[in-house]
Amino acid sequence: MSGAAIALAIAAAAPQAAEPLPSPEPAESAPPPVAVPPARTERPAASRWYGRVGGVAALYHPGARVALGGRSVPDSSVDVTTDYTLVFDIGYDVGDRLSAQLTFGVPPRPSVTGTRAIAPLGALGEVRYGPVILTGLYRLPRLGPVRPYAGLGGAYVVVFKAYDGSIADLKVHNDWGFVLQAGAEVPVGRRIALFADVKRLWLSVGADGTVAGDVPVDARVRLDPTLVSAGLKVRFR
Repeated sequence: MSGAAIALAIAAAAPQAAEPLPSPEPAESAPPPVAVPPARTERPAASRWYGRVGGVAALYHPGARVALGGRSVPDSSVDVTTDYTLVFDIGYDVGDRLSAQLTFGVPPRPSVTGTRAIAPLGALGEVRYGPVILTGLYRLPRLGPVRPYAGLGGAYVVVFKAYDGSIADLKVHNDWGFVLQAGAEVPVGRRIALFADVKRLWLSVGADGTVAGDVPVDARVRLDPTLVSAGLKVRFR
């Protein structure tokens, strides 16, 4: 055997070198933790409903048309005493500028006295009544902390009881009226505000009874009160 053949045989018999194993890839490092800010506690949205309570003065602008025994008495009129009582409002904000408001109060008891041609009749009687007022309000832009508003609506007068004076068997009847309103509110807290309010009512009622024993009397009495009030407003939760 030649030397070249012997060299080839030895090379074939030698073990083959093992291929190198692939090196393991380095493990990916975990991302750093992300700080989560604490959840913000949101205040609950304020209710659209609110209530108001205050004192009110009823200042009347009276007049009357009177008939005795079916005959009109010219130049007849009346005087109505000023009343002071409590007033309550319940309102709902339809939007940022528009609201609907219902007003009622502790029923006053004004005294009605004859003047001019019917002054000799003196105190005609007294009446316990309560107006229920529904108005729509438009809130004007703020003037600093003051939020003015204006509105209009209607009133219905409920007569609870009439008290005789010189007119016997006195009856006073329920009726409708028209209202203009203006006022302002000043917040003193998140849910509390102070208010001042003026309402002008155009309002008349019918009345009847008898005088001097059996002479029938019929009257249309104009009250037209101006209601001046002030108090506290609270927005419901």
